[in-house]
Amino acid sequence: MDMNLIISKLIVNVAILFVMMIPGIIIKKMNMIPEGFGKGISNLVLNIAQPCLILFAYLNCDDRDIWADSLVVLLLSFIAHIIFAVVAMCLFRRQPDGKRRLLRLATVFSNAAFMGIPLISAIYAGTPLAGRATIYASIYNITFNLFLWSLGVFICTNGRDDNNDGILDPHIIEKKKTASPLKALYHPATVAAVLGIIALALNLKNAVPSVFGETSILNDSLDMIRGLVAPLSMVVIGIRLADMNFKGFFNDAGMYLSLALRHLILPIAVIGATALLKLAGLPVSEEVFTVTVILAAAPSASSATMFAEKFDCDAMYVSRIVAASTVISILTMPAVLFIGNYIMNAI
Repeated sequence: MDMNLIISKLIVNVAILFVMMIPGIIIKKMNMIPEGFGKGISNLVLNIAQPCLILFAYLNCDDRDIWADSLVVLLLSFIAHIIFAVVAMCLFRRQPDGKRRLLRLATVFSNAAFMGIPLISAIYAGTPLAGRATIYASIYNITFNLFLWSLGVFICTNGRDDNNDGILDPHIIEKKKTASPLKALYHPATVAAVLGIIALALNLKNAVPSVFGETSILNDSLDMIRGLVAPLSMVVIGIRLADMNFKGFFNDAGMYLSLALRHLILPIAVIGATALLKLAGLPVSEEVFTVTVILAAAPSASSATMFAEKFDCDAMYVSRIVAASTVISILTMPAVLFIGNYIMNAI
């Protein structure tokens, strides 16, 4: 698929996703939704619609030679998260403890699931690579969930002493005990990916077409439910945008640094690492590179807000970062992909 076309489709689809945020902003501003509505929709997307999208991609993928590329995506996703994590954990030391935690959280974790998967699916929709690209995005998100439930928990809880009395907060310690990296292994998106891998490996689409084929009830049901992912994801982000408080918004140096790292500096570092690996002989296909770069350059994760709420951090502050990050991503994501394509073509 021509890279100029991919960049063009990326710009168009990011713009479409932004338009989808407007209903969320409207219903929130007009007080048309009850308390907790956004959280409920988030759970629907993450636990039902998104897994259906992932499983649909596997069941409708005719390429049985994706395993090598899938391992490359897994490797690159680990490298991307490690780069983001190392840099974020070394910075923001002068920020107050509460802000430092959230700035690191917003810097490390991209919206690879909530916004990234539907964006990748939309970019490649109608092409022979549609299934492959969505599968690669799901694999990237396995790494995302592993880091979120390990490093994310560490960032939010380690050494937490909100009242500065020298004693770690007991309720945070208790919440930390209930959070484990194992949760990433039975996250609905991970389970869907595992089931999809099994279905693809056993060729169930052709072996049992009445159940798993393109005209089966299961396939049609998954197809209809997966259509909820993009609009509902964006409605939730719109609801959060409507809640944003602009007081002191433009005087936050820490936020500017976090946004610069998340959108430009670190995604370009990931591109550099990928280029070096390609020079060393790693087979990096164009779609693997494209999916990895787009997800690495995606805006700060909505999950950062959910984690802030779970561990009693300043959810409103991280929501401001996520909102600002989402807005500027319409410019930075295509720019980073363009830079990455230029670098990869030069080697």
